[in-house]
Amino acid sequence: MVSEDAPEYSYEHYKELGGIINEEDYASSLEKSRSLTSVDKNYIRQAQNIAGVAGIELKISDKEDPRIKLYSVLRSDIKPENTKHHHGQMSDQRLFLEVLRMLEDAGSAEKMKTAYHTNRPLGTYCSLCGKIYASEDCVQ
Repeated sequence: MVSEDAPEYSYEHYKELGGIINEEDYASSLEKSRSLTSVDKNYIRQAQNIAGVAGIELKISDKEDPRIKLYSVLRSDIKPENTKHHHGQMSDQRLFLEVLRMLEDAGSAEKMKTAYHTNRPLGTYCSLCGKIYASEDCVQ
């Protein structure tokens, strides 16, 4: 059951923040995450590790952090047949960035870009956008 005090999010705002997940998956993932009662410990650890690199603190308690719950829903989603592109094909870091956008957490999304793109060692792969060269902007 979805909490009546659950925040309302806007697909249009998500798209403005650079989101790429389609509207149907966006809505169904948010709905599933709101009604999720427990999260696999592996997804909790993954989310903590990803967020930790960017200096984002997650709350681990009886009521799981909504970012962890949504990450869990998206990461465990299976690509449907006859689908060319699916969020399950994204790197863990890229998927967590989409979570932040879906939950309209622009500040944390910027922290992710800084940590994973701007501050990465020169010549290394950006797990958010796939760019290698320092002169390339992170398009995510």
